[in-house]
Amino acid sequence: MEIKNEIHRIFAKGKKQGHRVFIKRRIGFLRFWSSLTFAQRCYFLATAVLLLQLLFNFNNGVLEAAMFCLALAGIINEIWPKFMSLWNSLPGKALILFIYAVIANFALASASGLVNSVSGVSASALPYSHNFALILMVPSWFFVTTILGLVIGMMLTMVYLFCLLLLKPFGVQRFWHPRHYRFAMTTTVARFAWTLGVALQLSVVAEQVGLLSEFDSDLDNPVISIDTTSAEQSESGTSELTEKQVEDISRLEGEINALLTDTKQKSINYRKRQRRFLAEFIYEFEADSRSRCAHPEGTRVIELNDYEILQISPSAEMEEGYAYSVEPCISAAIGNGAY
Repeated sequence: MEIKNEIHRIFAKGKKQGHRVFIKRRIGFLRFWSSLTFAQRCYFLATAVLLLQLLFNFNNGVLEAAMFCLALAGIINEIWPKFMSLWNSLPGKALILFIYAVIANFALASASGLVNSVSGVSASALPYSHNFALILMVPSWFFVTTILGLVIGMMLTMVYLFCLLLLKPFGVQRFWHPRHYRFAMTTTVARFAWTLGVALQLSVVAEQVGLLSEFDSDLDNPVISIDTTSAEQSESGTSELTEKQVEDISRLEGEINALLTDTKQKSINYRKRQRRFLAEFIYEFEADSRSRCAHPEGTRVIELNDYEILQISPSAEMEEGYAYSVEPCISAAIGNGAY
């Protein structure tokens, strides 16, 4: 009976101590959590999810998406106020407008090239189609500018971290932050890591969807395959790869090649859809079914100048579904033609 009471007493004491430790830890965590900013909380949660995935070795698309969304939310929360401060200053506004002007110029030039490759004439002759081609390219340029912004932010983070390391011996723990800002060094490292991760993830997603097909140098080149060979035993005693290692390498090679092939095919399909949509727009909205220039029935025309027309006719043989040809304008004022 006494032994039983002693066991109960020890159990109650241990339970009480455990509850006290739990309350103490909980209070400490709540104080730590309340001292963090929104961005720091996002980095903390994203890192916690990443550690859970690494420790338990499981892949969950929802958790992975939530992890990168948290990191992106933290990055935007820190960048947006600085962007607004830059925008509210006259030099900053000039810099931002200059950057947007450069991007818009490249986007207009690429849209002009797309119109020319589809129709065979200058984009200046098809202003509405030129604008539509620019709209088709907005998603690609949005992702590219976002990735470039993240890369620039990552470079600035590296500079900030380097300055912190240089000034730390002089007692400087933070700058460009409020006085109550805590864990400046740790947050800078987390910000750098997650900026790099988000930039890589956005690049992979954009490439797999096909949004970066506009920036692929050559979509017709075959996908580069990875060749792996087993290492031969050398005089120094290096052992050959086991059968399991060879199988793992072969499986990894196949997965990489399959991913590259699928990505390139999606880029090709995305480019084809862009050209198809543009061709449909040119025929349905830019071209005229009636014109002063004579043209065969069932075709549509765009007047390039007083003497030339762009004749468009549906064609199942063409990839975009339409055939384009520059023809002389035959009218009552210039000359007669029989169709």
